[in-house]
Amino acid sequence: MEKPDEESFNKLIVSNRASIYRICRAYIYDASLADDLYQEILYQIWKSIRNFKGHAKVSTWVYRIAVNTAISFNLKNKRQQHEPLPEFFQVAYEDTMDEKKASEAKLDHLRYCINQLEPADRLIISLVLEDKSYKDIAEITGSNANLVGVKINRIKGRLLKLMTTKQHYEL
Repeated sequence: MEKPDEESFNKLIVSNRASIYRICRAYIYDASLADDLYQEILYQIWKSIRNFKGHAKVSTWVYRIAVNTAISFNLKNKRQQHEPLPEFFQVAYEDTMDEKKASEAKLDHLRYCINQLEPADRLIISLVLEDKSYKDIAEITGSNANLVGVKINRIKGRLLKLMTTKQHYEL
């Protein structure tokens, strides 16, 4: 692919920005560093776009760049802490504030538990939460679909155990 114009690059980013930011959150827990990683991923996509051969879906190609950039970024920034980021997900509207607080607490606990997983497992479960197919997850992670299915079942088991274990975490 030739070097893109600004408009086509922006369309590519708009269609993938939520996924890119989820990858940032899966690898980085400090909001300011997640924003830095997001910008670095955009730069790497811009720099690499002319090398895109079309052998994979564009979204898969973007994921691979995002994951590889996140891994490199983490190696450069050892300051990574296991602490939740400020609220990013939109919580569905509830009729009462108590219900909203309970929902937010559950989401915070889920994010905390996901943060306890290994980085590769965090990536896989974030892709599952985005409703990616086993085939897409296999392409993104460089694995095969059958192995992805086994990994997902194991990750879900670990998450369930983490979710049901009494753990203290700070918001």
